Amino acid sequence: MVFFIGAPAIYQLKGIGIALFCAFLFLLVLCFLLSKVAKNTGVWIVLGDVVEQPCVAAHWFVFDLKGINRKSVVSIGNLFAMDASAVKGRVLLLCSKPPFPSLDGGCKATASMLQLLSDCGLEVDVLTFSTYKHPFDLGAFPAPWNTAERCWELPMDTRPRVLDVVPFLFSKAPYQVLRFTRFAKREFKQIQQRVRENTYSLVVWDSLYSRSICGELEFTGSPKQVLRIHNVEHRIQRFSKVPAVLNFLFQRETDRLARFEVMHWGQVDEIWAMTEADAQEVAVAVSKPVRTLPVPLKTALQEWPQGPVRFFHLGAMDWLPNREGLDWLLEQVWPMVLMDCPQAELHLAGRSFPAGYAEGIRGVVVHGEVEDAEAFSAQHHVLVVPVRSGSGLRIKTVEAALQGRMVVSTKVGAEGLPESVRMYLLEESHPQLFAKVMIQCCRRADELKGMGEQLRAAMFAFAGWESARINLQKVLQS
Repeated sequence: MVFFIGAPAIYQLKGIGIALFCAFLFLLVLCFLLSKVAKNTGVWIVLGDVVEQPCVAAHWFVFDLKGINRKSVVSIGNLFAMDASAVKGRVLLLCSKPPFPSLDGGCKATASMLQLLSDCGLEVDVLTFSTYKHPFDLGAFPAPWNTAERCWELPMDTRPRVLDVVPFLFSKAPYQVLRFTRFAKREFKQIQQRVRENTYSLVVWDSLYSRSICGELEFTGSPKQVLRIHNVEHRIQRFSKVPAVLNFLFQRETDRLARFEVMHWGQVDEIWAMTEADAQEVAVAVSKPVRTLPVPLKTALQEWPQGPVRFFHLGAMDWLPNREGLDWLLEQVWPMVLMDCPQAELHLAGRSFPAGYAEGIRGVVVHGEVEDAEAFSAQHHVLVVPVRSGSGLRIKTVEAALQGRMVVSTKVGAEGLPESVRMYLLEESHPQLFAKVMIQCCRRADELKGMGEQLRAAMFAFAGWESARINLQKVLQS
């Protein structure tokens, strides 16, 4: 075919045409031989348009380019099938709190994403904020992130101050963002220099706050930028119990945060949400690709504990939805449980419990902050999730279910879980009905283990590690 197309031109150009035609044949044979070698290199160039996804492409005129961080395929035909990942090479993960040590659900969700990216064959660097609640400890990171070359910190002072009300009143930024702005500009410049020294194919902003503070970082090249949202932040501000004097400030904060979120959603290439509900809300607000990526955990099934039914709650009390939900449970639900089950026990764990909290309430034991949340959960039977505001996925629910524990939750607490999981939860939101479910757990203690195993199977199908890794690989290749 090439001969018939080129013959007229050869005849017209005579000697020059013959030389060019011979050079063409020589180049064709050479490139064919090079293609055999290039199959092992992972980087391909073919004359035509760049296609950065698994595709069918000819591999004529194939050259190996060393130092390119992603597989790029350029097609001039549909002759040979070839797999090429859209994202390949180094990734920068920017976090508003260190993933290790995993002090709370947010840390565990970030650690999960870090390890998933690594399991997908990507080299991941970490930049994390360091605050009084979540101080940076390089020694707590597992290899290969326990070195200063792979993991950096940006220290900042996020402690609430009375004077914070001044910039809040005279600024358009939400307070939740303003509190992250107290950091040393010199250290930020040093981070900027380190970022410029590396070439990243993907930048993942893990939370709105890391994006809002470090969004002005300049990168070498044009990496794909993804915002991973743990929840829709402004929905967390919609508390059901707010003193009347604070209504104005909270409403103002909610409105600002909503506008701020939508603005940042629109400034990235793609959004990764942990729940389908959050993904749908983002998709309505901005015309950007939105993916749903649940949080998988490597949590093992724990042996079922002996003894009477013990309820437990895990949550930091400096997060208002936790405090509000636990107050509701103790004031409106627990007294009804004790009326039918006087021997019932409720064990509370988490940081920042006020002194004397729940003191004098029968059956309630406050453990405060515990070193090992998984070990604490393993000692009890039923997790209670009484949250009544917020959004996103409750990591403690996923963790407890994967351990084989039963879960009693409000409707808000079960948000983010698919129906295939929620059908095995004990889900009620009215105080009387919530109490009734807890009472049934006490009366049907011999059935709880089997119910917990059913819930674990459903949760594993939703948040199993291998299925999540495959799902992320598909997203990276799209």
